[in-house]
Amino acid sequence: MLANQSLPRMEGQMEANPKHLGQPSVVESRFGTLEVHPEGVLNLPSGLLGFGDHHDFGLAALPNGQHPHFKVLQSLDDPDLAFLVAPLNLESNTIEASDLEDACAYLGICRDNLAVLLIVTVRRDGNSAQISLNMRAPLFVDAERRLARQYVLPNNKYAIRHAL
Repeated sequence: MLANQSLPRMEGQMEANPKHLGQPSVVESRFGTLEVHPEGVLNLPSGLLGFGDHHDFGLAALPNGQHPHFKVLQSLDDPDLAFLVAPLNLESNTIEASDLEDACAYLGICRDNLAVLLIVTVRRDGNSAQISLNMRAPLFVDAERRLARQYVLPNNKYAIRHAL
């Protein structure tokens, strides 16, 4: 279900904020010290649900190579705003191909440039943790243009809290 690789290298037309496209940025995040490389910078024109005023984000690995299947989606303007995300393996059919195609058509993303990020929630319960993925409102990334939009899939077969 989860992709074992990074997002496609983002080349071509840049639509992310130019102030974030120079040298790698170091951000002190709630996840630790993150290094955001220019190719990991994303612009979210509509922000995320509940965070519509935040548009510039960077995608970074967790510090010290911890949990390589997860990434951090870090606001580049607010070090206190960061989300744990998981790249979706598009071949897994976890989200049906027809739903991916419909979302791409609606968002104007070429399927060849598509990457999908799932927002991760970790709930602590005593000594254990429950990890879930938001399958209903994934982040659709146009890797070529460095644009991303959170898109709520129009049917309820995808859980908001899909247990891992």
